[in-house]
Amino acid sequence: NNNHINIDKFFRLKVRIMKRKNWYLLDNAALIFPCTANKTRPNMFCVSAFLVEEINQAILQETIDQVLPRFPSYKVRLKKGLFWYYFEENTKDYVVEEEPAYLYNYDMLKSKNGYLFDLAYYRNKISLTMFHSLTDGTGAMEFLKTIVYQYLKLTGKDIDSEGVVMMPNAPSINSEVKDNFVKYYNKDKSIAPKELKAYHIEGTHFDYGVGTIVGTASVSEVKKLAKKYNVTLTTYLSALFTYALYLDAYSEEHPIKKPIKLFVPVNMRKIFKDETTRNYAGYLRLETFCKPNMTLEEVILDYDKQMKEKVTKEYLANASNANVRMSKNFIIRIMPLAVKNIAMRIGYSMLGDGIQTTSVSNLGVVQIPKSMEPYIENLHFDLGASYNIAKNFGICSYKDKLNMSFCRSIIETGLEKQFFKLLTDQGIKVEIMSNYWERE
Repeated sequence: NNNHINIDKFFRLKVRIMKRKNWYLLDNAALIFPCTANKTRPNMFCVSAFLVEEINQAILQETIDQVLPRFPSYKVRLKKGLFWYYFEENTKDYVVEEEPAYLYNYDMLKSKNGYLFDLAYYRNKISLTMFHSLTDGTGAMEFLKTIVYQYLKLTGKDIDSEGVVMMPNAPSINSEVKDNFVKYYNKDKSIAPKELKAYHIEGTHFDYGVGTIVGTASVSEVKKLAKKYNVTLTTYLSALFTYALYLDAYSEEHPIKKPIKLFVPVNMRKIFKDETTRNYAGYLRLETFCKPNMTLEEVILDYDKQMKEKVTKEYLANASNANVRMSKNFIIRIMPLAVKNIAMRIGYSMLGDGIQTTSVSNLGVVQIPKSMEPYIENLHFDLGASYNIAKNFGICSYKDKLNMSFCRSIIETGLEKQFFKLLTDQGIKVEIMSNYWERE
Protein backbone atom coordinates (compact mmCIF):
# COMPACT_ATOMS: atom_id res chain seq x y z
CA ASN A 1 0.00 0.00 0.00
CA ASN A 2 2.82 2.42 0.81
CA ASN A 3 4.43 1.65 -2.55
CA HIS A 4 1.09 2.32 -4.24
CA ILE A 5 0.85 5.72 -2.56
CA ASN A 6 4.43 6.59 -3.55
CA ILE A 7 3.79 5.64 -7.17
CA ASP A 8 0.63 7.79 -7.18
CA LYS A 9 2.64 10.72 -5.84
CA PHE A 10 5.22 10.16 -8.56
CA PHE A 11 2.60 10.24 -11.32
CA ARG A 12 0.96 13.38 -9.90
CA LEU A 13 4.36 15.09 -9.73
CA LYS A 14 5.08 14.01 -13.30
CA VAL A 15 1.79 15.51 -14.50
CA ARG A 16 2.55 18.84 -12.75
CA ILE A 17 6.00 19.00 -14.37
CA MET A 18 4.56 18.15 -17.78
CA LYS A 19 1.94 20.90 -17.54
CA ARG A 20 4.64 23.47 -16.77
CA LYS A 21 6.55 22.35 -19.88
CA ASN A 22 3.46 22.39 -22.15
CA TRP A 23 3.21 18.65 -22.25
CA TYR A 24 -0.07 16.75 -22.33
CA LEU A 25 -1.03 13.30 -21.18
CA LEU A 26 -3.02 11.41 -23.81
CA ASP A 27 -6.71 11.22 -22.99
CA ASN A 28 -8.04 7.82 -21.98
CA ALA A 29 -9.56 7.06 -25.38
CA ALA A 30 -6.29 7.97 -27.12
CA LEU A 31 -3.93 5.68 -25.18
CA ILE A 32 -4.50 2.64 -27.40
CA PHE A 33 -3.81 4.28 -30.78
CA PRO A 34 -0.01 4.89 -30.64
CA CYS A 35 0.49 1.36 -29.32
CA THR A 36 -1.46 -0.30 -32.14
CA ALA A 37 -0.85 2.00 -35.13
CA ASN A 38 1.13 0.75 -38.12
CA LYS A 39 0.95 0.77 -41.93
CA THR A 40 -1.94 -1.70 -42.00
CA ARG A 41 -3.81 -0.03 -39.11
CA PRO A 42 -3.04 3.71 -39.33
CA ASN A 43 -5.80 4.81 -36.91
CA MET A 44 -6.60 7.89 -39.02
CA PHE A 45 -9.69 9.62 -40.34
CA CYS A 46 -10.32 12.66 -42.52
CA VAL A 47 -12.71 15.62 -42.66
CA SER A 48 -12.87 17.71 -45.83
CA ALA A 49 -14.38 20.96 -47.08
CA PHE A 50 -15.11 21.60 -50.75
CA LEU A 51 -15.08 25.32 -51.52
CA VAL A 52 -16.49 27.07 -54.60
CA GLU A 53 -13.03 28.38 -55.55
CA GLU A 54 -9.70 26.63 -56.03
CA ILE A 55 -7.42 26.67 -53.00
CA ASN A 56 -4.48 29.07 -52.82
CA GLN A 57 -1.59 27.25 -51.13
CA ALA A 58 0.09 30.40 -49.82
CA ILE A 59 -3.10 31.61 -48.15
CA LEU A 60 -3.82 28.17 -46.70
CA GLN A 61 -0.28 28.17 -45.27
CA GLU A 62 -0.88 31.58 -43.70
CA THR A 63 -4.18 30.26 -42.35
CA ILE A 64 -2.69 27.31 -40.46
CA ASP A 65 0.11 29.54 -39.10
CA GLN A 66 -2.58 31.77 -37.54
CA VAL A 67 -5.02 29.05 -36.45
CA LEU A 68 -2.76 26.37 -34.97
CA PRO A 69 -1.84 28.29 -31.76
CA ARG A 70 -5.60 28.43 -30.99
CA PHE A 71 -5.58 24.61 -30.69
CA PRO A 72 -2.66 23.81 -28.36
CA SER A 73 -3.62 20.13 -28.00
CA TYR A 74 -3.03 19.71 -31.78
CA LYS A 75 0.21 21.73 -31.85
CA VAL A 76 2.08 18.76 -30.47
CA ARG A 77 4.37 15.88 -31.29
CA LEU A 78 4.11 12.34 -29.89
CA LYS A 79 6.86 11.35 -27.46
CA LYS A 80 7.74 8.13 -25.67
CA GLY A 81 7.95 8.21 -21.90
CA LEU A 82 9.09 5.44 -19.60
CA PHE A 83 5.51 4.37 -18.88
CA TRP A 84 3.23 6.08 -21.43
CA TYR A 85 3.26 8.03 -24.65
CA TYR A 86 2.67 11.75 -24.15
CA PHE A 87 2.28 14.92 -26.22
CA GLU A 88 4.91 17.65 -26.19
CA GLU A 89 4.44 21.10 -27.67
CA ASN A 90 5.74 21.18 -31.25
CA THR A 91 7.67 24.37 -31.96
CA LYS A 92 8.50 23.51 -35.58
CA ASP A 93 6.74 25.08 -38.55
CA TYR A 94 3.81 23.30 -40.14
CA VAL A 95 4.05 23.03 -43.94
CA VAL A 96 0.90 22.74 -46.11
CA GLU A 97 1.25 20.49 -49.16
CA GLU A 98 -0.95 19.19 -51.97
CA GLU A 99 -3.10 16.20 -51.01
CA PRO A 100 -1.30 12.92 -51.82
CA ALA A 101 -2.90 10.10 -53.80
CA TYR A 102 -2.01 7.72 -50.96
CA LEU A 103 -4.62 8.48 -48.30
CA TYR A 104 -4.22 7.64 -44.58
CA ASN A 105 -0.50 7.14 -44.93
CA TYR A 106 0.96 6.05 -41.60
CA ASP A 107 4.34 7.42 -42.67
CA MET A 108 2.74 10.88 -42.55
CA LEU A 109 3.47 10.81 -38.82
CA LYS A 110 7.18 10.92 -39.67
CA SER A 111 7.02 13.47 -42.48
CA LYS A 112 5.10 16.46 -41.07
CA ASN A 113 7.76 17.83 -38.71
CA GLY A 114 6.33 15.58 -36.03
CA TYR A 115 2.74 16.86 -36.34
CA LEU A 116 -0.02 14.27 -36.08
CA PHE A 117 -2.32 15.73 -38.71
CA ASP A 118 -2.13 16.48 -42.42
CA LEU A 119 -3.71 19.68 -43.73
CA ALA A 120 -3.68 19.44 -47.51
CA TYR A 121 -5.46 20.77 -50.58
CA TYR A 122 -6.49 19.54 -54.02
CA ARG A 123 -8.21 21.88 -56.46
CA ASN A 124 -11.14 23.28 -54.41
CA LYS A 125 -10.77 20.80 -51.54
CA ILE A 126 -9.22 21.33 -48.10
CA SER A 127 -8.64 18.01 -46.33
CA LEU A 128 -7.67 17.47 -42.71
CA THR A 129 -6.43 13.98 -41.86
CA MET A 130 -6.04 13.36 -38.14
CA PHE A 131 -4.32 10.69 -36.07
CA HIS A 132 -7.00 9.45 -33.69
CA SER A 133 -4.93 10.08 -30.56
CA LEU A 134 -5.42 13.82 -31.10
CA THR A 135 -9.20 13.92 -31.24
CA ASP A 136 -12.40 12.38 -32.59
CA GLY A 137 -14.45 13.34 -35.65
CA THR A 138 -16.33 16.13 -33.90
CA GLY A 139 -13.13 17.75 -32.63
CA ALA A 140 -11.54 17.52 -36.08
CA MET A 141 -14.56 19.11 -37.75
CA GLU A 142 -14.41 22.06 -35.34
CA PHE A 143 -10.72 22.48 -36.21
CA LEU A 144 -11.54 22.36 -39.93
CA LYS A 145 -14.36 24.90 -39.55
CA THR A 146 -11.95 27.36 -37.94
CA ILE A 147 -9.39 26.76 -40.70
CA VAL A 148 -12.01 27.35 -43.43
CA TYR A 149 -13.31 30.45 -41.63
CA GLN A 150 -9.85 32.02 -41.40
CA TYR A 151 -9.00 31.01 -44.96
CA LEU A 152 -12.11 32.75 -46.28
CA LYS A 153 -11.29 35.81 -44.16
CA LEU A 154 -7.80 35.98 -45.63
CA THR A 155 -9.23 35.76 -49.16
CA GLY A 156 -11.31 38.84 -48.44
CA LYS A 157 -14.72 37.27 -47.81
CA ASP A 158 -17.17 39.22 -45.62
CA ILE A 159 -18.15 36.54 -43.10
CA ASP A 160 -18.96 36.22 -39.42
CA SER A 161 -18.50 33.32 -37.01
CA GLU A 162 -22.12 33.67 -35.78
CA GLY A 163 -21.19 31.77 -32.63
CA VAL A 164 -20.70 28.40 -34.37
CA VAL A 165 -16.97 28.65 -35.18
CA MET A 166 -14.12 28.65 -32.67
CA MET A 167 -12.46 31.99 -33.37
CA PRO A 168 -8.77 31.71 -34.31
CA ASN A 169 -7.74 34.77 -32.27
CA ALA A 170 -9.59 33.72 -29.11
CA PRO A 171 -7.55 32.25 -26.23
CA SER A 172 -7.75 28.53 -25.61
CA ILE A 173 -9.57 27.67 -22.38
CA ASN A 174 -8.64 24.88 -20.00
CA SER A 175 -11.88 22.90 -20.48
CA GLU A 176 -11.10 22.45 -24.19
CA VAL A 177 -8.04 20.30 -23.50
CA LYS A 178 -9.39 18.32 -20.54
CA ASP A 179 -9.75 14.56 -20.53
CA ASN A 180 -13.46 14.41 -19.71
CA PHE A 181 -13.52 10.62 -19.47
CA VAL A 182 -11.97 10.86 -16.01
CA LYS A 183 -14.77 13.16 -14.87
CA TYR A 184 -17.37 10.37 -14.81
CA TYR A 185 -15.12 7.51 -13.77
CA ASN A 186 -16.62 5.15 -11.20
CA LYS A 187 -14.31 2.34 -10.18
CA ASP A 188 -17.25 0.22 -9.04
CA LYS A 189 -19.05 0.28 -12.40
CA SER A 190 -18.00 -1.01 -15.77
CA ILE A 191 -19.76 -2.60 -18.72
CA ALA A 192 -17.59 -5.51 -19.80
CA PRO A 193 -19.86 -8.23 -21.20
CA LYS A 194 -18.39 -11.28 -22.86
CA GLU A 195 -17.96 -10.56 -26.54
CA LEU A 196 -18.27 -13.07 -29.37
CA LYS A 197 -15.85 -12.82 -32.28
CA ALA A 198 -17.30 -10.71 -35.08
CA TYR A 199 -17.68 -11.40 -38.79
CA HIS A 200 -14.93 -9.76 -40.85
CA ILE A 201 -15.45 -8.52 -44.39
CA GLU A 202 -13.22 -10.45 -46.77
CA GLY A 203 -11.65 -9.45 -50.06
CA THR A 204 -8.50 -8.78 -52.05
CA HIS A 205 -6.38 -6.24 -50.21
CA PHE A 206 -4.70 -3.35 -51.97
CA ASP A 207 -0.92 -3.41 -51.94
CA TYR A 208 -1.14 0.09 -50.49
CA GLY A 209 -3.67 2.88 -50.13
CA VAL A 210 -7.34 3.15 -49.25
CA GLY A 211 -10.30 3.28 -51.63
CA THR A 212 -13.10 5.75 -50.97
CA ILE A 213 -16.59 5.91 -52.43
CA VAL A 214 -18.90 8.71 -51.31
CA GLY A 215 -22.61 8.83 -52.06
CA THR A 216 -24.48 12.12 -51.63
CA ALA A 217 -28.26 12.17 -51.27
CA SER A 218 -30.93 14.47 -49.87
CA VAL A 219 -31.05 14.51 -46.06
CA SER A 220 -34.78 15.20 -46.04
CA GLU A 221 -35.54 12.38 -48.49
CA VAL A 222 -33.55 9.74 -46.60
CA LYS A 223 -35.05 10.93 -43.31
CA LYS A 224 -38.47 10.16 -44.78
CA LEU A 225 -37.38 6.55 -45.18
CA ALA A 226 -36.20 6.45 -41.56
CA LYS A 227 -39.44 8.08 -40.41
CA LYS A 228 -41.44 5.18 -41.85
CA TYR A 229 -39.95 3.06 -39.08
CA ASN A 230 -39.84 5.90 -36.50
CA VAL A 231 -36.06 5.56 -36.13
CA THR A 232 -33.12 7.95 -36.26
CA LEU A 233 -31.06 8.48 -39.39
CA THR A 234 -28.06 6.78 -37.74
CA THR A 235 -30.13 3.71 -36.88
CA TYR A 236 -31.58 3.53 -40.38
CA LEU A 237 -28.23 3.86 -42.18
CA SER A 238 -26.57 1.38 -39.80
CA ALA A 239 -29.29 -1.14 -40.62
CA LEU A 240 -28.97 -0.39 -44.33
CA PHE A 241 -25.21 -1.03 -44.13
CA THR A 242 -25.79 -4.35 -42.35
CA TYR A 243 -28.46 -5.47 -44.78
CA ALA A 244 -26.30 -4.51 -47.79
CA LEU A 245 -23.48 -6.61 -46.32
CA TYR A 246 -25.94 -9.48 -45.81
CA LEU A 247 -27.11 -9.27 -49.44
CA ASP A 248 -23.52 -9.14 -50.70
CA ALA A 249 -21.96 -11.87 -48.58
CA TYR A 250 -24.65 -14.25 -47.31
CA SER A 251 -25.78 -17.40 -49.09
CA GLU A 252 -26.98 -20.85 -48.08
CA GLU A 253 -23.69 -22.29 -49.32
CA HIS A 254 -21.67 -19.66 -47.44
CA PRO A 255 -23.71 -18.43 -44.45
CA ILE A 256 -22.39 -15.70 -42.14
CA LYS A 257 -22.07 -17.62 -38.89
CA LYS A 258 -20.44 -14.94 -36.73
CA PRO A 259 -22.44 -11.84 -35.73
CA ILE A 260 -22.10 -8.65 -37.75
CA LYS A 261 -20.97 -6.03 -35.21
CA LEU A 262 -21.08 -2.31 -35.90
CA PHE A 263 -18.91 -0.06 -33.71
CA VAL A 264 -20.91 3.19 -33.35
CA PRO A 265 -19.33 6.29 -31.73
CA VAL A 266 -21.66 8.63 -29.83
CA ASN A 267 -20.71 12.29 -29.26
CA MET A 268 -20.68 12.60 -25.47
CA ARG A 269 -20.36 16.40 -25.65
CA LYS A 270 -24.06 16.59 -26.46
CA ILE A 271 -25.13 14.11 -23.82
CA PHE A 272 -23.00 15.41 -20.93
CA LYS A 273 -22.92 19.09 -22.01
CA ASP A 274 -19.12 19.18 -21.87
CA GLU A 275 -16.73 20.84 -24.32
CA THR A 276 -13.35 19.55 -25.36
CA THR A 277 -11.24 19.49 -28.53
CA ARG A 278 -9.86 16.10 -27.56
CA ASN A 279 -11.44 12.64 -27.86
CA TYR A 280 -14.85 12.51 -26.25
CA ALA A 281 -16.92 9.83 -27.93
CA GLY A 282 -18.66 6.98 -26.19
CA TYR A 283 -18.90 3.69 -28.04
CA LEU A 284 -21.59 1.10 -28.41
CA ARG A 285 -22.00 -1.96 -30.58
CA LEU A 286 -24.97 -2.87 -32.72
CA GLU A 287 -24.99 -6.53 -33.62
CA THR A 288 -27.09 -8.94 -35.59
CA PHE A 289 -26.99 -12.64 -36.42
CA CYS A 290 -27.74 -13.36 -40.07
CA LYS A 291 -30.37 -15.91 -41.04
CA PRO A 292 -32.03 -17.05 -44.27
CA ASN A 293 -34.60 -14.63 -45.70
CA MET A 294 -33.66 -11.86 -43.26
CA THR A 295 -35.42 -8.57 -44.02
CA LEU A 296 -34.29 -4.96 -43.77
CA GLU A 297 -37.21 -4.17 -41.49
CA GLU A 298 -36.07 -6.83 -39.01
CA VAL A 299 -32.62 -5.28 -38.81
CA ILE A 300 -33.99 -1.73 -38.45
CA LEU A 301 -36.33 -2.63 -35.58
CA ASP A 302 -33.65 -4.67 -33.82
CA TYR A 303 -31.08 -1.85 -34.07
CA ASP A 304 -33.65 0.67 -32.86
CA LYS A 305 -34.18 -1.41 -29.73
CA GLN A 306 -30.43 -1.71 -29.13
CA MET A 307 -29.91 2.02 -29.65
CA LYS A 308 -32.60 2.98 -27.15
CA GLU A 309 -31.07 0.68 -24.55
CA LYS A 310 -27.53 1.97 -25.00
CA VAL A 311 -27.64 5.69 -25.85
CA THR A 312 -28.08 6.78 -22.24
CA LYS A 313 -25.87 8.71 -19.83
CA GLU A 314 -25.50 5.74 -17.52
CA TYR A 315 -24.56 3.26 -20.25
CA LEU A 316 -22.01 5.55 -21.92
CA ALA A 317 -20.44 6.64 -18.64
CA ASN A 318 -20.14 3.05 -17.48
CA ALA A 319 -18.85 1.85 -20.86
CA SER A 320 -16.04 4.42 -20.77
CA ASN A 321 -14.94 3.15 -17.35
CA ALA A 322 -12.98 0.32 -18.93
CA ASN A 323 -10.48 2.68 -20.59
CA VAL A 324 -10.07 4.81 -17.48
CA ARG A 325 -9.75 1.74 -15.28
CA MET A 326 -6.93 0.44 -17.48
CA SER A 327 -4.97 3.71 -17.13
CA LYS A 328 -5.46 3.64 -13.36
CA ASN A 329 -4.51 0.00 -12.92
CA PHE A 330 -1.42 -0.16 -10.72
CA ILE A 331 0.26 -3.00 -12.61
CA ILE A 332 -0.33 -1.40 -16.01
CA ARG A 333 0.87 2.00 -14.82
CA ILE A 334 4.26 0.71 -13.67
CA MET A 335 4.67 -1.51 -16.74
CA PRO A 336 7.41 -0.12 -19.05
CA LEU A 337 6.08 1.31 -22.31
CA ALA A 338 7.79 -1.33 -24.45
CA VAL A 339 5.93 -4.06 -22.57
CA LYS A 340 2.66 -2.07 -22.70
CA ASN A 341 2.96 -1.84 -26.48
CA ILE A 342 3.16 -5.62 -26.86
CA ALA A 343 0.34 -6.22 -24.38
CA MET A 344 -1.95 -3.63 -25.96
CA ARG A 345 -1.37 -4.92 -29.49
CA ILE A 346 -2.32 -8.43 -28.43
CA GLY A 347 -5.31 -7.15 -26.45
CA TYR A 348 -6.52 -4.93 -29.28
CA SER A 349 -6.35 -7.75 -31.81
CA MET A 350 -8.54 -9.83 -29.51
CA LEU A 351 -10.87 -7.21 -28.01
CA GLY A 352 -10.72 -4.47 -30.66
CA ASP A 353 -10.47 -5.76 -34.20
CA GLY A 354 -11.56 -9.23 -33.17
CA ILE A 355 -15.02 -8.20 -31.97
CA GLN A 356 -15.72 -5.58 -34.65
CA THR A 357 -16.96 -5.84 -38.23
CA THR A 358 -16.91 -2.15 -39.04
CA SER A 359 -17.32 1.37 -37.65
CA VAL A 360 -20.35 3.49 -38.49
CA SER A 361 -19.86 7.11 -37.40
CA ASN A 362 -22.35 9.92 -38.02
CA LEU A 363 -21.21 13.48 -37.26
CA GLY A 364 -24.75 14.70 -37.90
CA VAL A 365 -25.54 18.08 -39.42
CA VAL A 366 -22.42 20.27 -39.41
CA GLN A 367 -23.33 23.80 -38.33
CA ILE A 368 -21.76 26.44 -40.58
CA PRO A 369 -22.36 30.23 -40.32
CA LYS A 370 -24.92 31.40 -42.88
CA SER A 371 -22.41 33.96 -44.15
CA MET A 372 -19.96 31.13 -45.01
CA GLU A 373 -22.44 28.91 -46.86
CA PRO A 374 -22.11 30.66 -50.28
CA TYR A 375 -18.41 29.73 -50.31
CA ILE A 376 -18.70 26.06 -49.26
CA GLU A 377 -20.07 23.40 -51.60
CA ASN A 378 -19.91 20.40 -49.29
CA LEU A 379 -18.32 18.66 -46.30
CA HIS A 380 -17.14 15.03 -46.05
CA PHE A 381 -16.17 12.70 -43.22
CA ASP A 382 -14.10 9.60 -44.06
CA LEU A 383 -13.07 6.83 -41.68
CA GLY A 384 -9.86 5.20 -42.84
CA ALA A 385 -9.99 1.40 -43.16
CA SER A 386 -7.39 -1.11 -41.98
CA TYR A 387 -6.25 -4.59 -42.97
CA ASN A 388 -8.52 -6.32 -40.44
CA ILE A 389 -11.44 -3.86 -40.58
CA ALA A 390 -11.69 -3.78 -44.35
CA LYS A 391 -14.52 -1.25 -44.63
CA ASN A 392 -15.64 1.70 -42.52
CA PHE A 393 -18.61 4.01 -42.96
CA GLY A 394 -18.54 7.76 -42.21
CA ILE A 395 -21.56 10.06 -42.43
CA CYS A 396 -22.05 13.81 -42.19
CA SER A 397 -24.67 16.28 -43.41
CA TYR A 398 -24.26 19.77 -44.80
CA LYS A 399 -27.47 21.68 -45.46
CA ASP A 400 -29.64 19.11 -47.32
CA LYS A 401 -26.67 17.03 -48.49
CA LEU A 402 -26.26 13.66 -46.78
CA ASN A 403 -22.72 12.42 -47.45
CA MET A 404 -22.18 8.69 -46.94
CA SER A 405 -18.52 7.67 -47.23
CA PHE A 406 -17.19 4.13 -47.55
CA CYS A 407 -13.46 3.65 -47.00
CA ARG A 408 -11.98 0.25 -47.78
CA SER A 409 -8.67 -1.61 -47.83
CA ILE A 410 -9.92 -4.17 -50.37
CA ILE A 411 -10.70 -4.02 -54.08
CA GLU A 412 -14.25 -5.45 -53.93
CA THR A 413 -17.14 -2.95 -53.85
CA GLY A 414 -20.15 -5.27 -53.72
CA LEU A 415 -21.33 -3.93 -50.36
CA GLU A 416 -21.32 -0.34 -51.62
CA LYS A 417 -23.26 -1.31 -54.75
CA GLN A 418 -25.89 -3.10 -52.67
CA PHE A 419 -26.14 -0.18 -50.24
CA PHE A 420 -26.75 2.49 -52.87
CA LYS A 421 -29.07 0.19 -54.82
CA LEU A 422 -31.23 -0.16 -51.69
CA LEU A 423 -31.54 3.63 -51.65
CA THR A 424 -32.13 4.14 -55.38
CA ASP A 425 -34.72 1.33 -55.45
CA GLN A 426 -36.72 3.46 -53.00
CA GLY A 427 -36.56 6.50 -55.27
CA ILE A 428 -33.57 8.24 -53.65
CA LYS A 429 -31.22 10.00 -56.06
CA VAL A 430 -27.57 9.39 -55.17
CA GLU A 431 -24.53 11.13 -56.65
CA ILE A 432 -21.39 9.01 -56.46
CA MET A 433 -17.76 10.12 -56.31
CA SER A 434 -14.65 7.99 -55.86
CA ASN A 435 -10.87 8.22 -55.74
CA TYR A 436 -10.84 5.38 -58.31
CA TRP A 437 -8.40 3.42 -56.19
CA GLU A 438 -10.05 0.20 -57.40
CA ARG A 439 -8.29 0.76 -60.75
CA GLU A 440 -5.02 -0.03 -59.02
